[in-house]
Amino acid sequence: MLNIIWNRKTVKKFKKGWVESIEEALSSIEKARVFDTTPKRLRDIVKDSKGDDSFLIIGGHKLFPFYEVRNPTNDRDRVVWTDNLYGSTDDDPLLPERSIGRLPDGDNLEFLLEKIRSIEEFLDNDTFIDTTFGLSAAVWEDTSRNIYKIISNQELLLSPPENTKTIKIGEDVDIFYFNLHGSDKSNKWYGQADGRYPIALSPDNIPGLNNAVVFTEACYGAYTIDKGISDSIALTFLKNGVQCFIGSTTVAYGPPIPPPTEADLLTTLFFEEILRGNKFGISLLNAKQEFFRKMMNEQGFLDGDDKKTLLQFVLYGNPEGRIING
Repeated sequence: MLNIIWNRKTVKKFKKGWVESIEEALSSIEKARVFDTTPKRLRDIVKDSKGDDSFLIIGGHKLFPFYEVRNPTNDRDRVVWTDNLYGSTDDDPLLPERSIGRLPDGDNLEFLLEKIRSIEEFLDNDTFIDTTFGLSAAVWEDTSRNIYKIISNQELLLSPPENTKTIKIGEDVDIFYFNLHGSDKSNKWYGQADGRYPIALSPDNIPGLNNAVVFTEACYGAYTIDKGISDSIALTFLKNGVQCFIGSTTVAYGPPIPPPTEADLLTTLFFEEILRGNKFGISLLNAKQEFFRKMMNEQGFLDGDDKKTLLQFVLYGNPEGRIING
C-alpha cells in the first residue's frame, strides 16, 4: 500500500498559496493513503505499517526535511542528507525496513502538482525496457561497462571524448545509467581523462521522456536543496518525464576497476532487482539490505564509505512504479 506523506503546516509556512492546490491534487488519488504529519510523527506511522507498505514524501528539503546524519567518513561533507530514517521502524537510519520515495518541489508548484497527478498513472502502468543510455567518465570505463552490461547490450559512452555538445539523448530511452562527476554548486555533470574534466551532461541535453528510470553515481547527483528545476539535472529529468531518479545527496565513492564496491555495488544490486520485476522502492530497499549483508560477510564490518553509501542514495519519484525487462 502506498502512503503519501506531507506536512500542511510547513507548506503553508513556506509556500504561500500552495496548500489548497496540493490538497486538491492529493484528494484525487484513490489508490493511496494520505497523511498530514510531521517528520517526528511519521516514525509512528511507519512502525504501524506492514512490510510491503511504501512511503512517498511530498516536497523538497524545506517542506519535509531530509534527515541529517553526521558524515561517517572523512571528506568535505559535514552531514549526509537521507530519507532512510523515514523508512525505518527503529532509530537506526542506516538500513530502512520500508521502501521510501520523495517528490521534490524544485520551488515550482506546477511541477510538483504535475508529479502528484502522475502518481496513479505509474501505479497502473508498467514500462518495458527497450532502449538504454549509459555515460561514464573515461577513467571509470572498466567498472562502468561491468555495471552497464547488466541492463544493456548497447554501447556505453565515455567522456571524454563525449561532452555536452556531442551527447544526443533520444526521447525513447527507458533506463539511464551515469557514472560521472557532479557538484553541489553546478547544474552539470563531468567526465574525466588525462587531467581533463569536460562537461558531459547539462539540463539542456535532456529531452522530453516517457516514464524513464535514471540511476546516477555522480557526486551530489540528487542534491536538490534550494535548487530550482534548471539548477539541477535531477529535477530536470523529473520535469521532463522521468518516473524514477536515484542518486546521491553528497560525495559518492566507487573503485575505477571491478569488482564493484560502494556506489558501484549499490548500482549493480539495484539493476539486478529491477530486472526481477520489483518495484523501484523495493528494489532500492533490497539493494541496500543486500549491500549490508555482502559487506558484513566479506569484511565483518562496514567502513565509513560503506555507511555513507547506504545513507546517501535517495529515490525521487513513486516507489510503487516498476519497469519490466521486455
